[in-house]
Amino acid sequence: MKQVNPRIYRTILTLVLGLFLSVGAYAQNITVKGTVTDATGEPVIGANVLEKGTTNGVITDI
Repeated sequence: MKQVNPRIYRTILTLVLGLFLSVGAYAQNITVKGTVTDATGEPVIGANVLEKGTTNGVITDI
């Protein structure tokens, strides 16, 4: 059986690992859009919006 050049093996392994890591990073991006309103239906300016279970958050604008 013919041996594989270690440099080629290392290059292929690096490319495959890079592919898997980039897919995982891409899958974690999401955009959430909407309007925060009060009990009367008026938009709330400056409301805190937090991602449930994390410390990620933003403040709404106009």
